[in-house]
Amino acid sequence: MTNYWFISTKYRQGSRLILCTFALAFVVILLGAYTRLTNAGLSCPDWPNCYGYITAPHTATQLEGAAARFPGSAVDVKKAWTEMTHRYFAGTEGILILILSCSILFGRKAKNLKTVTIATLLIVLLCVQVMLGMWTVTEKLKPVIVLLHLVTGLSILSLLWWAYLDLNVHQEIYSSRIYAPFPPFLWLALLIVAGQIILGGWVSTHYAGLACIDFPYCNGTLLPELKFNEFHTNLITIHMAHRIGALITAIYLSLLAIKLAFNPYFRSIAILIILLLSLQLTLGFLNIVWLLPVWIALAHHCVAILLLLTILTAIIKTSHITGNNYGF
Repeated sequence: MTNYWFISTKYRQGSRLILCTFALAFVVILLGAYTRLTNAGLSCPDWPNCYGYITAPHTATQLEGAAARFPGSAVDVKKAWTEMTHRYFAGTEGILILILSCSILFGRKAKNLKTVTIATLLIVLLCVQVMLGMWTVTEKLKPVIVLLHLVTGLSILSLLWWAYLDLNVHQEIYSSRIYAPFPPFLWLALLIVAGQIILGGWVSTHYAGLACIDFPYCNGTLLPELKFNEFHTNLITIHMAHRIGALITAIYLSLLAIKLAFNPYFRSIAILIILLLSLQLTLGFLNIVWLLPVWIALAHHCVAILLLLTILTAIIKTSHITGNNYGF
């Protein structure tokens, strides 16, 4: 087991600092999705304040001040609080990441490459995320900026999960009958799921979720004309690309789950993949036929992240069986 000296002995067994930071990062991603789904992303026209205040304006005096500072923006108090809540949680997450990272980089005990790499990547990703958060507002929800904001958040979450599992998954003695899955299969699964999440983010940032309002057809056509040269503007193409990606993801993950099910050590992961995949496909269907209700769309987003983390868990467990540096 990796010796994470930067966590005190009191907390090392449960890895509470990493787990707390991970949980908060998960909440921040979901809050960001909720902010986007409720069209609250530009409810505060400035950053990091909201109409010049550290909270969403809500008193009569604050509302008058907001109107004077930003005469072209109508204040929606509920949406402004949604946006500011997301910022508060994101700021708290950033503080925890800094505490975790600085305890590594500025600790007096000997460091190793893995812990320094974790700390450095977390700080770099945090800086990038802060800048993207600002640009999301100043660039008026430019799709590529919003998508990069999501991808960076998922990268932070995945890195924290990797650190947590690497600390807590013990090296055990396995019988010769228990083999590890072929790592490239798992890495390909991770890339496919990540790619599908990115496609979903592209759908969300372009508000293309209702470009097709029936299923399996798209506005009465089984396969509408796709214009991939207009992938940044053609909503039907964006939507259908996500559907095609979902089909590829479902087939590959189903085959992977069958392969994992034959391994006793990975059988629970195989079952979890099938359950999450079934739930995700159901939520995707309901998103269309029920015209994208916010909580169904948010659950769809959450399950996608859980699928990503499940595949990452399989990769980390494989590394602990084989000791082969995560399949590389």
